[in-house]
Amino acid sequence: MARKNGNDSVVAGRYIDFLGYNFYRDNVRMRKNMKKRFARKAKRTKSEVKRQQVLASYWGWCKWGDCKHLWKTITNNDMSFADKGIGRQVESKDKDGKRVFDVPEKKVMDILNMAITVHDFEDGITTKLGDGRCAVLFTFDEDPSAGQFKFLTGSLSLKDTLNRAREAERSGKKIFPVDNVVVKRKNLGNGKISYYFE
Repeated sequence: MARKNGNDSVVAGRYIDFLGYNFYRDNVRMRKNMKKRFARKAKRTKSEVKRQQVLASYWGWCKWGDCKHLWKTITNNDMSFADKGIGRQVESKDKDGKRVFDVPEKKVMDILNMAITVHDFEDGITTKLGDGRCAVLFTFDEDPSAGQFKFLTGSLSLKDTLNRAREAERSGKKIFPVDNVVVKRKNLGNGKISYYFE
């Protein structure tokens, strides 16, 4: 509970000890005796299988408190996927077996008239906007270090161009990645819009 001293400034009060944690006003820490037990078990356990089980159980405690530094100190970040050479996957598959690119999404309107590099695509996916959509994986030519993005489209012109590129690849040509691609927009009248690659 916070209290005021003689100068009317707020002084942090005592913590609340509850369910294995010490709850302070601005953070949550593991109890001291649990920290000691964690360090002791992590150091003394010789079997690698048993050690992974011990670390997994204490990972559950650490992740709910502000204990990232404690975890790294005791385990040398032993259970980090990145440290084991397993990075984040850029693509996974949905329930229909279609590839889903796990990257941030941009709207087609946001990338109009900008030079992009198209790395890959997946056609025939289902989204909340309907069936037969196409996900296109790309980077910006101006700033490739910004990482990969995707946009979703139902444009027949864009899908036709991408599918013809895929057919050319199947016949032995190296097509992807395609750089310096620009998405353009054409008004067809009656409020209809078409997109195409230039």
